[in-house]
Amino acid sequence: MVRKIVLFVFVCSVCMLSSCVSKETKVAGGVPYGDHKIEPKENSIPDARFPADTTWKSEYLLEIKGESPFLAKESVISMQKWRDEIIEFSKTQEKVFINGPNNKQVALTFDDGPDSTVTSAVIGVLDQYGVKGNFFFVGSEAEKHPEVVKEAYEKGHLVLSHSYHHVQLDKLGETEIQNEIEQAGDVLESIIGKKPAFLRTPYGSTNELVADVAKEKKYSIILWSIDSLDWAQKSPDVIYSNVISNIRNGDIILMHTDSDEYDTYEILPRVIEELKKKGFEIVDLETMLGISPNQ
Repeated sequence: MVRKIVLFVFVCSVCMLSSCVSKETKVAGGVPYGDHKIEPKENSIPDARFPADTTWKSEYLLEIKGESPFLAKESVISMQKWRDEIIEFSKTQEKVFINGPNNKQVALTFDDGPDSTVTSAVIGVLDQYGVKGNFFFVGSEAEKHPEVVKEAYEKGHLVLSHSYHHVQLDKLGETEIQNEIEQAGDVLESIIGKKPAFLRTPYGSTNELVADVAKEKKYSIILWSIDSLDWAQKSPDVIYSNVISNIRNGDIILMHTDSDEYDTYEILPRVIEELKKKGFEIVDLETMLGISPNQ
């Protein structure tokens, strides 16, 4: 209770609202366990459809790391099965990314926001340390909190898509997948004046149909190579260990910023400080992948 009060003060006493994705609806590895527009900024790379060079994908593919003592055995098995399968799948897909190139760079990515408290708090930490974050926002939540989406964009962070309803896309038909991707993109464009070109599929649930529809809609699918498992426990130390003990060149780190994830905000300064001590440059996905994040 005391921590929540501190957090409310940190984000100017805004009201706590429930995230559309609760702890109970999250999964282990793909299986369920405003009307004001901002003027677009100039892109440094003009077209997400034609990456400059992704040949490194066939030469540098990382295992997905991260574990938790709080997960049931069945969840661990399910999660590892998904990890093995998605890595193999990514080998056949030019526009599905698990990690970045073999450079001394890492990317911090945040799913499931925006919310009324944690997302802004995380943005504040990133700004304090002068690093860029990558926010995969749920379209339906972005409609509720457009001011937080604007804040992320105006502070120079990437505003990206996490679908509209946060559902398993690989369980849907083609038209439903299209709607999930299009609705989320339209909402984010209505807020910041740009439509994203990066999609993170909820739960990482991705199959050939999802990849084909995303490609048709001019999206690259960005997954992750380190799962902090911040959704699986109330333990900042486990989150820290999952990141720092496993860190490698080109890692894409998965975290969350819905209202349940106070621990992510709490441990983030330590994570950033240690990554910098280890000599890693913390970059946005555009810098890491050499692909424009916007259409």
